[in-house]
Amino acid sequence: MVAHDEEAHALLDEFELANESVKAGDNSASSSAFLESQPRSKTHRVKRPCRMGFIATLIVVTLLFAIKVIVSLTSDEFPGPTIETRSGDRLEVHVHNGLQEDGVSLHWHGLRMKDQNLMDGAVGLTQCPVPAGTSFIYNFTIGDDERGTFWWHSHSDVQRADGLWGGLIVHSLEETSPPQEDYLIMVGDWFHRNQTEVLAWYADASSRGNEPVPDSLLLNGRGRFNCSMAVPARPVVCTQVATNDLSPLFKSSDSKTTRLRVVNTGSISGFTMKIDEATMQPLRVDGGFDVMSGTTESVGILYPGERVDLDVKWKRNFLGSRRLTISMDDENFGYPNPALNPIQTFPVFDDDVDGSDLEQAQQDLKPSATQILDSQNLKAATRISEIPAKAEQTFVLYAKTEKLAHMDYEPVGFINHTSWKPQSPPLLAQNRSSWDANQMIPFIKMSPGKPTRVDIIINNLDDGAHPFHLHGHSFYVLSSYKEEGRGGWGSYNPYSGRDSPNGLDLDFPLRKDTC
Repeated sequence: MVAHDEEAHALLDEFELANESVKAGDNSASSSAFLESQPRSKTHRVKRPCRMGFIATLIVVTLLFAIKVIVSLTSDEFPGPTIETRSGDRLEVHVHNGLQEDGVSLHWHGLRMKDQNLMDGAVGLTQCPVPAGTSFIYNFTIGDDERGTFWWHSHSDVQRADGLWGGLIVHSLEETSPPQEDYLIMVGDWFHRNQTEVLAWYADASSRGNEPVPDSLLLNGRGRFNCSMAVPARPVVCTQVATNDLSPLFKSSDSKTTRLRVVNTGSISGFTMKIDEATMQPLRVDGGFDVMSGTTESVGILYPGERVDLDVKWKRNFLGSRRLTISMDDENFGYPNPALNPIQTFPVFDDDVDGSDLEQAQQDLKPSATQILDSQNLKAATRISEIPAKAEQTFVLYAKTEKLAHMDYEPVGFINHTSWKPQSPPLLAQNRSSWDANQMIPFIKMSPGKPTRVDIIINNLDDGAHPFHLHGHSFYVLSSYKEEGRGGWGSYNPYSGRDSPNGLDLDFPLRKDTC
């Protein structure tokens, strides 16, 4: 489902969300694999309010590979509804929390929410969770300069990893010639256990700090799983589905220009993607930030929360079946999960839905055999002139997961030797005067009339990649550096007198909100 614009009659009292019932049962994920957007219907109209309603529920869903799992979802859909709007629109989302116990909040990942911080969804900091059985209206205006591929997701507990998320596309009036076909592809790792159990396993000392390895991956709510690989210790309700039951990703042929909007909705793994007999050209990353790039056969690694917009060009005179291949990055897989097939393929068009060669193709795929464009090496499409030559302030952060004796050797995340736990009552419920020194955010002095450069240096001391997402702002990636091999220190101290290992790019830095 795509949640398009609705007229003013769609108000909360007319939704009657509080009285609407959604039964928990044997529901199925969306029957269609493709999520097509409609840019022309958005770019050729005036700004106006867009109103829609969500109901958050907890139900049993049968995924394409016929495994029944309990997920958090909205409006009886998995994935949740895709919101499609345009720059400058005012968005009203009426949310009813139909969960039995847990609170709910929604975050609009990548939108800056300028002067609208109360609608950002960060529980305890900008919003209290919506209690079970109650409703809340998210009401905010998208910036005139905001465009591109975003997504919305729960920002409460572990609901996002349990499936409470959906797409958010903001079209721009500046795009006068939108592509003939425009598709949203939401890909992420997936667990057959609910995330409360997964988190409890990881938070115990017996995990030794190894991140949980997923059981599968999903693309727009569907994926592949071999039922025979389910182990007795983690039983699943599973019925094998024939490979020719897979739905195509796209509904037309390769004669049209195709735009792909790709989102990593996972919680652990990055991924690389390719399409048989096609080239892809990255156009934008995250919130519509244009990049300079040639064409490539494969793009990656895209980490959780990151997005990339691609233009696909089809190679002609191809007689075989085209497949889109997702290869999961195993950097954070500290132990084997035999049930996981980390490389999965999906049919692209109707005439590609033939499972005869799919099983063998998945075994033979080698992502290193194709030309891969590293999305971390992209540059801005135009020279950036607004970055001051010198930073006004510099913050240095060291991130590390520690297993300490006084914390019973349970893995705990630290930043600058400080761990965090949600407090009760939360900061949002306290007077500012009652905050102590550890709760005060750093003061950043702003200079009127000119930009203020603030450098944030993040040293990831863990043995695997870790994306960071900034709420309320986007940032320029001036430099990045990775120590080769697992366990590399790779840290940089700007006060040591030495330059950044890769230097600083003040001319064509990539602009992102997740990195």
